[in-house]
Order: sequence, then C-alpha cells, then structure tokens
Amino acid sequence: MENQNKKGKTSQEKAIKKEKKEISISLVLPLILVLAVVGSVIGTIITSKFILPPPTVEVAPQTDSGQAKIDESQEIIPLEEFVVNLAKDGNTQQYIRVTLSLLVDSKKDSEEVEKNVALVRDSVVNLLRQKKGSDILEAPEGFIEWKKELTDTINADYGKEIIQDVFITDSVIQ
Repeated sequence: MENQNKKGKTSQEKAIKKEKKEISISLVLPLILVLAVVGSVIGTIITSKFILPPPTVEVAPQTDSGQAKIDESQEIIPLEEFVVNLAKDGNTQQYIRVTLSLLVDSKKDSEEVEKNVALVRDSVVNLLRQKKGSDILEAPEGFIEWKKELTDTINADYGKEIIQDVFITDSVIQ
C-alpha cells in the first residue's frame, strides 16, 4: 500500500508540477510580449528625442531661374485683382482673374508706383487682352515668360525700369 501511496503521490506531484509549468508558461509568455512592446516604444522615444540629432530642413540655394531675391530696401506692392477678357481662341471666349504684386527697389519707387497705379493697371490689362488662355497655360514655361513679359511691358510703358519683378499671387483662367 505504501507503494501505491508513493505512486499516487508521485503522479499527484507530477500533475501539480505540470500545472505549475502550464501556469508559469501562460503567464510568462504574455509578460515577455508586453515587455518587448513597451521596451520597443520606450527605446524609440529615447532614440528619437535624446540620441538622434534633430531633423533639419535644408534649403537649396536659389538659382537664377526667374525668382528674385528680395533685399531689405526693396518693397512689394500688392495690386487689386484683375479680371480681363482674353483674346478669342477660335470660338471660345475666356477670361482671366489674376492678382499680382510688384517688386520695386525702394520706398521712393513704391510711392511712385502707388501714385501711378492706373498706368500699371493699364499696362497689365492691355497685355492680358492680347493673350489667349492656351498661350499662358500650354507654354512650357508659361508663367515665367508671362511674368517677364509683364515686367518688361510695365517698365516700357512707365518709361524707366521701376519694376524689378512681378509676383503672380492668384490666377484663374476660365
């Protein structure tokens, strides 16, 4: 009977040990998984905040591709919106709504242009009335050429080079 008791205890002990293993594995495995996820998150935060240098934005040097560099002495003069009928393209009549700003060299030039804004508006309207929508939209460098043409036309009508650049701040062709 002692043998049977020993065998019974051994099988009971084995069953208890087996249950403990199952319980410990079922507890340890999720615990390890949670710790791994939490550790990854904390490691990422620490790395991005303290170890890696802060992200920097590099600005490419400006080339001379029709974009002006503005000095402190220069001024930008915003103009009121233009709405102009474009030249007919076949049977299609289109119009353009455009808002421009002008770059001048000095405060003195700015005051002079603001005083004679009618001359500037007339130059812009006369130039735009000669253009077709396709001339502006389909040209490979349409807006760049158009800005240069606006600058040259305004300066020619003004009688001197007062405008350095034209900025197109809004445009719609319909």
